[in-house]
Amino acid sequence: MMEQGNYVGTHYWWDAEDREYTICATWYFERGYPEIPDSWHLREIEIEEIDPDDLGNEEPDVSEGSFLWKYVEDDGPPPDLELRDEY
Repeated sequence: MMEQGNYVGTHYWWDAEDREYTICATWYFERGYPEIPDSWHLREIEIEEIDPDDLGNEEPDVSEGSFLWKYVEDDGPPPDLELRDEY
């Protein structure tokens, strides 16, 4: 059973020009109640790594509600999450 708290995980995204981005996402796991299921909430995303050949390119928008945010949110928490802290 997972502990309630913040978890970090890695996501990968390729843009239209086939550039690879490594994205670190912080997810919050909230334990539900008998009538309410457990849930995950995306808290933050940041670009960790960009293909070195593309260093001169502008980073995509990672703000809440952006295309990339929605992509990570739709992808859901990855299986290799690590607990960052509790609550």
